[in-house]
Amino acid sequence: MNFKVEIKNIGKLADAELRIGRFTVFAGPNNTGKSFVSKLLYSLFDAMNANPAETYMDHLVSPVENALVMMQPWVNENPEDRSIQTLSMNSILPEFYELKDIVKEASIDELDQIIPRLISQTTKMREMVADILKTFMEEEVEEERKQVDYDLSDEPPSSWEKKKKRKQRDLENIIDYLDILKETLSQTDAKNFIVAGIQHKIRENLIQNFQVPRLSDLSGEENERSKVNVKGFGNFEFSNQKIEFDINASRINQLQQYSSVIYLESPVYWKLKNALEDIRQESRFFHSKFFFYKKERDPLTGIPGYFYDLARALKFNYTGDMAFPDVHKRLTGSDVIGGKIAISETGDLSFQENGRNFSLPVTAMGIANLGILALLIERKILDKGSFLFIDEPEAHLHPAWQVIMAETLFKLSRQGVNVVIATHSADILKWLEVHVKKNPDDEQFVALNQFPVNRCEIEEDFETKIATIKQELTKPFSYLYLEGL
Repeated sequence: MNFKVEIKNIGKLADAELRIGRFTVFAGPNNTGKSFVSKLLYSLFDAMNANPAETYMDHLVSPVENALVMMQPWVNENPEDRSIQTLSMNSILPEFYELKDIVKEASIDELDQIIPRLISQTTKMREMVADILKTFMEEEVEEERKQVDYDLSDEPPSSWEKKKKRKQRDLENIIDYLDILKETLSQTDAKNFIVAGIQHKIRENLIQNFQVPRLSDLSGEENERSKVNVKGFGNFEFSNQKIEFDINASRINQLQQYSSVIYLESPVYWKLKNALEDIRQESRFFHSKFFFYKKERDPLTGIPGYFYDLARALKFNYTGDMAFPDVHKRLTGSDVIGGKIAISETGDLSFQENGRNFSLPVTAMGIANLGILALLIERKILDKGSFLFIDEPEAHLHPAWQVIMAETLFKLSRQGVNVVIATHSADILKWLEVHVKKNPDDEQFVALNQFPVNRCEIEEDFETKIATIKQELTKPFSYLYLEGL
C-alpha cells in the first residue's frame, strides 16, 4: 500500500501533500498538524471500513430508539402492572431490535432486497404502537371516571393528568417517528443507503474525534471549502455541516476487508476507562431525557470518539488465532513489561504480573502504553490488514522502551499491519534510520513526512529528510550542550 493524500484548508494545513505507506511517519515539532492529520485519516478510513447501511439505519432509527428509552420509566414504574399497554410496550423492543438486525445481517449487495423488509417491519411496529395508544386512551377514559371523586385518588388530579398527557405524547411521538422512517425508506435505494451512511459516519467521526460542534470548526479559512483527496480512494469536501464525496467503489470494498481501523493515543484514557465510560453513559441519558427530539449525535464530552470505539471493540470475543504471537510474547516477556493487561467480563482492565493482579490506574504509564498494544494482539483486534494509528507512541516511555516500541511497530508493518505514527521522538527516528541503513530493502515500507508540511519536500530521499527532521528535533539539546561547554 502506497498512496498520496492532498489536504486543503483543514486545520493548519492550507495546502499539503502527504505520503502514506505500510509504515507511515508524521514527524516534527509540536503544533504543526501531525496529530490533526492522524485523526483526520482515521475518521475517513474508519467511516469507509464500517458498514454504511448499518450506520445509516442506526441514524434513521435513533429518534425511535430515544423515544422508547423515554417510555421505559413509566412502562417499568410498576413491575406488578400487567395492563395490556405495558405488556404491549415490552413486545415493541424485540420488534425494534429485529428491525436493526435486518440491516446488520445483510451485505451491501443485498440492500435493494432488504429495503421492502425494513418497510414491512416498520409498518408492523407502527400498527402495534397505534394499538397500544388506542388501548391506553380507552383505559384512561375508564380511569378518568374513577378520578372524578378526588377522595378515590392517591394523587392530585393535576399530577395524574400530567402523567396521562406525557404517556400519550410519548406514544404519539413514536408513531410520528415511525411514519417518517417509513417514508424515508420508501424513497431510498441501495446506492443512497451507502452514500448517506458514509456521509453520516464521516461527519460523526470528525465531530466526535475532534470534539467540535461544527465541521466548519476544522477549516482554516472560514469561507473556503475544506478538501481531502486520498489518491485512488476518492475526494472529500466539507462545508459547514455538509459532506460531499466521490469515492472509488472498489477501494471502499478494499477498506471494508480490513479487519479493523484503530487509533491509540494517551494511556491516561485507559487508566480512566471505567470513569470515562460512565460519564459518557450519563451524558447520553441526559440528552435522551431532555433533548432527544433534536438529538443528532452523541453529546460532546471532551473525550475523543476513537477511545470509545476501541473500548467497545475490546469487549467482543473474536475467534481465530493471534496474528502476531511473536510480537505479543516479546512485549509481555520479562525483558519488557513482564506481564500483561487483562480485561474482565465486565470490561475492567488490570495488569497481571507474577500471578498477581494490579488495577490499571496504579500501574506505570509505560506499561499501559505497551500493554494495550499487546492486549489488542491478544484480543485479535489487531490483525493483518488492520490500520493502526498511534499518536506519540513514545509517550511515557523510557528511551529504551521507545526503541522497543519502534521495533514492534515496524515488525507489525512487515507482517501486514498498516501503521501510521505521529512522533517527535529522536530515539524512534534514530532507530528507523539505523534499521533502514542495515536493511535497505525495508525503505520501501516507509513513508516519512516532515512537519510543517512542505510540498517541495515530499519527494526528497529518505536520508535527506530524516537528517533534517532529526536536526530540528535535537536542536534544543545541541544548544544546551554547547552552552554547557
